[in-house]
Amino acid sequence: MLFTDITPEFGESFKLFLIGGLDYKPTHVNHCLTWLNRLVYIAVDSEVLRCNQVEDVKYEKKKPLQLRHISREELKWIMEHPLPDSLPELARRMFIFSSFCGLAYVDMQRLYPYHIEQTSDGHKYIRINRTKTNVESFIPLHPVAEQIISLYNMEDDTKPIFPTKNRDVICREIHQIGFMAGIKENLSTHQSRHCFGTQLLSAGVPIESISKMLGHTNISTTQVYARVTDQKISEDMDKLIERRKLTTKSKQR
Repeated sequence: MLFTDITPEFGESFKLFLIGGLDYKPTHVNHCLTWLNRLVYIAVDSEVLRCNQVEDVKYEKKKPLQLRHISREELKWIMEHPLPDSLPELARRMFIFSSFCGLAYVDMQRLYPYHIEQTSDGHKYIRINRTKTNVESFIPLHPVAEQIISLYNMEDDTKPIFPTKNRDVICREIHQIGFMAGIKENLSTHQSRHCFGTQLLSAGVPIESISKMLGHTNISTTQVYARVTDQKISEDMDKLIERRKLTTKSKQR
């Protein structure tokens, strides 16, 4: 079609086609609209068109981010069921490791022994810049995580700690682990990271500290984890009931 045929009406029709005809999700619709705008702006810069006729076509609103994480019971099941084959067992251990340190899979791929440091009082921690944001993560090393990496390379600083595989391969293995654990939703590598964040929140760790450990660029990203779990709600209610009991007893006295 000619550039001169690109009108505001065409832009709206194109958007409706992406939504209704191709059943694209909001993110994909916005991606296509972005590339359409880029193409038209090239025509404007080249003086083929006087203006961008589709620049006022509104982008689709994205649904609120839904963080999927597993419960303590599900994580406990995974921890208690080692696998006989090396590849599934590697995937299982990396998932558990991430659940206790919050590193994304790409960051575990580039985790080297020199990223593990030690304080003067002997406590170990991970200090690494996240691949996605280039923001430093500072993570105290949980005993479970420390036990896992002790099984792999902790001596040679030129090689990563984990003998990592292609992400798609590990994803398939983790999905299978989730199936064996009876987890309804597809288990993914990133759910371990969300598990770490929600468990910290449930334990009462300040959100500023969680943000630093997860390597977020903005604390508003971390605040998504403030969508408390059912378990935390239950715990809060138990505390409230306990306080009321104590108040009632003191009044009776």
